Amino acid sequence: MKNKSVEIRQFRAADSQALKDLTVAAFGENSSIDKRIEDRFGAFGLSGWKPRKASHIDADIEANADGIFVAELDGVIVGYITTTLDHDGLIGRIPNMAVGAQMQGQGVGRKLLEEALDYFRRQGMKAAKIETLASNETGQHLYPSVGFEEIARQVHFVMRLD
Repeated sequence: MKNKSVEIRQFRAADSQALKDLTVAAFGENSSIDKRIEDRFGAFGLSGWKPRKASHIDADIEANADGIFVAELDGVIVGYITTTLDHDGLIGRIPNMAVGAQMQGQGVGRKLLEEALDYFRRQGMKAAKIETLASNETGQHLYPSVGFEEIARQVHFVMRLD
């Protein structure tokens, strides 16, 4: 079995910075709308896309820290997945997931997804939702391979206001 020494565990508050670092490293060319906006129009405000994307982890922790899982190898965090729960609609959502470059292609993302899906089932959810950009080839392959079906595509438009 691949990565038999990779353990999936519950998020701890001390993990926050490691998750942010993984996020910035993993969400680049093919996975970040904010990076694409910055590439096209330049940086806005006081920060660039990296701090903005990293701040999504703070929002995920605030929304559902109990539904965040980390992949750890020899005491080092090598991946994570965040979740939210819609108790009215019974849909679990995965806002963010990242695996370090050195561990990609070794089954870590799949293990994280399976943990999130098991969590959703334990919480009584009836469906799971994840989004990715069309250019994210890894997501386009991985998500259907664990059972997700493509439902729709969305187009993001941006314009400068100054």
